[in-house]
This record gives sequence, C-alpha cells and structure tokens, in this order.
Amino acid sequence: MPDIVLCTINARYVHPSLGLRCLYAHLGALRERAAICEFHLKHTVDAIVADILSENPAIVGIGLYIWNVDKLTEVLRQLRAARPDLILVAGGPEASYEYETTEWFPFVDYVVCGEGEQTFAALAASLLEGRRPPDKVVSQSTTLDLDDIAAKSSLTSDFAALPYPLYSDDDCANKMVYVETSRGCPFRCAFCLSALEPRVREFPVERVLDAVSTLIERGARRFKFVDRTFNLRRERVQFILAFFRTHLRENMQVHFEIVPDRLDDEVIDALAQFPPGTIRLEIGIQSTNPETLAAIDRPQDNALALRNLQQLRERTGAIIHADLVAGLPYETCETFASAFDQVLATRPHEIQVGILKRLRGAPINRLIEPCRLVFAERAPYEIIETHRIERDRLDRIKRFARYFEIYHNTGNFPRALPLLLRTHASPFDAFMAFSDALWQQTGRTHAIPLVEQARFLHAYLCEKGLTDAEKLADIIESDFRRIPGRRDKLF
Repeated sequence: MPDIVLCTINARYVHPSLGLRCLYAHLGALRERAAICEFHLKHTVDAIVADILSENPAIVGIGLYIWNVDKLTEVLRQLRAARPDLILVAGGPEASYEYETTEWFPFVDYVVCGEGEQTFAALAASLLEGRRPPDKVVSQSTTLDLDDIAAKSSLTSDFAALPYPLYSDDDCANKMVYVETSRGCPFRCAFCLSALEPRVREFPVERVLDAVSTLIERGARRFKFVDRTFNLRRERVQFILAFFRTHLRENMQVHFEIVPDRLDDEVIDALAQFPPGTIRLEIGIQSTNPETLAAIDRPQDNALALRNLQQLRERTGAIIHADLVAGLPYETCETFASAFDQVLATRPHEIQVGILKRLRGAPINRLIEPCRLVFAERAPYEIIETHRIERDRLDRIKRFARYFEIYHNTGNFPRALPLLLRTHASPFDAFMAFSDALWQQTGRTHAIPLVEQARFLHAYLCEKGLTDAEKLADIIESDFRRIPGRRDKLF
C-alpha cells in the first residue's frame, strides 16, 4: 500500500494529468511509497473516495482546478469524515490564491501554493518522518530551475525528473500526452493566472524532445503542448517543428497554443509542410476592441492577427481553433459581434466562444468595481453581467456559444450552415437569431440529438424561404449522411 496518493479529477478520460506526474517525478526516494490515482468527471464522488481509501494512504495530495473543485470539495469532505487521521494536502490553481474563503479549505491540513514539485516533496518527507510543519499554507520560496530539473531526469535516481516516462502504455495508446517546454507568459492579460508569473522560463528543448521521441516509439500519437505562447521564439518553434517532421507517424496530431500576431511567413511555411490535420493550432484572439485590449493589458495587432489566421487557413493543413472571450471589460454586444464576424471571415475550423471567468487571484479583480463585473460565486465563476452587457444579453451569448459549438465546430453541417449564416448581413446576428429560436423551441442547450438538430435547422431555414423545402432537405440529409452508419430517418 502506498503512503502517498496523488489524486485529481481530469475533465475527460483522454486527459491525463501532467501535474500529478510532475509531482511524482520529484518525490525522489519517496516514489516507491507513492501512487497516482486519476479520475474524470464521470466518476462519482463515492467511487473516488472508495478508491482512495482502498489504498490506505497516510497522505493524499489533491489537485484542484476550475473544472473539478466542486466535486473534489465533496471528496475532501468525505475523506475527512471517513479518516480523521488522513493528512490531506491541496494544490493546483484553485489552491494558489484566495483559498481561505473556499468551501474546501477547512477540510485540508496543508495547502501548497504555486509550483508544487519541490514544496510537496519536502512536505511529504517531513510528514512521513513525523514532523508536522506549523504553517498550513506552504509555497516555493523561489521559482524552479528548469535546467536543473531536466539535468536530473533519470527516473531511477533520487533526484527530480521530467515526468514523461510516467505516462503509461495506456496513456500512449489512448490519451492525449501533455508536454511543456516552457512555463510563464510574456503577456499580462488580466483574465489569466499566467499574468502573475514573473517571466518565461524554458526547459532545455533537446531533453524534452528526447523524452517525446521515446513516447512516440511507445505508440503515443496525440501531443498537446501546454506552453502559453508556443511561438514566442521563432528558432525554438522551428526546432520543434523540424523534430515532428522527422518523427511523423500515421494519425499523429500535435497541438500548440500560439499568439497570432507573432507569426511570420517562415513559421507558416514550416507548418505548411505537415499533412492536413497533423497540426492543431489554438489561437487566442479574445477581442478586437481596442478599449478592451488596453484595459486587460493585452497588446495585439488586430490586422496582423487576422491576416495570419487567414494565411494559416489558406496555406497550411493545420486545424485552426480560434478563441474569443465574451464578457470582457468595455466589450459591448456590438463590439463582440464585430470580432466574431472578423474571425469567422478567416474561415477557422472552430471558433470557441468562451465566457469570461474570474480565476482566483487573476488581475481581473482590479476591474470588477470600475466595470461593474458580476461573477458567479461557484466554479467556473462565469461572468453574469458587466457595465456594458446586461445579464439577459450575456445569457443569450452563452446559449449562442453552446449552439455554435454543436452546429459549427463539430463540422456536422458544412453545406447547410453557410445558408443559415447568410440570413442576416452579419453572421453573428444570423446565428444569434437562430440561437434564440432554438432556445425558445427546446429550452435546452445540451442533450439535443443530432437528428433533432438537423430537423430544427431544416424547419428554420424553410421559414426563412431561402430555397424550397425539398432542396433544403437534400442539403441537410447529405450533411447528416456524411459519416457512415447514420441510419436515423430525418424527414
């Protein structure tokens, strides 16, 4: 039985926790006395508690994130009731700021703030030796030396290690493998916790890619780089892209998060050398409103950013996922609609309409009073209203976001959806009208089967009189039947 259990709830089964593996890799001699227990959101609280207790640990370290904090609060409550002697340690973004007012704080013995690798290892060693630190909240006094971590990367040593050997064969075969080559961000966006980090620090990229090479040999095909600004330095980008061109395998997909106005033609040309669908790019536009961008400390050349989105779509086979954030300070419905239409015109494969969230400790706090920002008190702490967007209009945008995900981002209606977007001069207005009608008809934003989606779209377009019902039925039927095996009768 392990003395230490490292635990978290991932958003999905395919998302293994990089954080837990980083903690485990730094335990040194305590690795032999530790185990990782991962769950996902479909697991029940009772099942999670039972699995943890079955290990009979002395210490449980739990990673708290915006998507799992509510469920893990109940896990902590039940663990405390079942095992009063169990030492519970909380860490992760939700445990790094404003923790004193949380519901989970009374149930834990210790809170590890910020980067936790060395802090948790030292805390666990003290606890297992019977020495209980007097302070409930502990944190790393200095930032980690990433060069040192990489240098001490032998899993069999007593020193800190890179986490990549800890991905299992099942992880390699069936899950997304997370990789980090840097920590921190050069920007100070008010809504992001990365704004609080002092600087960008980089792992020696050769050492990380050596580990990735081994993962590829073990069968890993899906990689997601968690670097906040992957394309910060062109030379580093080119080096990593060259590595993946050399190590390319069938069905491989590599995900990067990039800053669009820092791209240049050389990097776009390098991305163009990959087969279609191999590279997936998450591109944060967030807003194109100059007043908003200034308020949230996000410098952005809108024209260059949109130009590069267009170039990526036209010149590469990358899957383009563009991000916008609704509810930002000084944004109006009209400025947000304008940003949406500008981004849509570049034809990204997906547009994620995110809703502003108040992450604990993020600098957005300074704008709450002047911009009259009202956030939900429970995770995921979404914006409810602002000084420029009323509550009911934000509710409409939230429904818009969900419906756009299921109608556009899924790619289920490639022929029919352009007809819908042409029903108004503004594509945003067109889809908002459709969203309002769908909500009025169903009262649901989830659990809408594809057959029901198709039928409602057909009925709506028929009402608009764009073309005859039979022709519309053929278009939607062809969209619906694109994927073999769909046998449901539509009309």
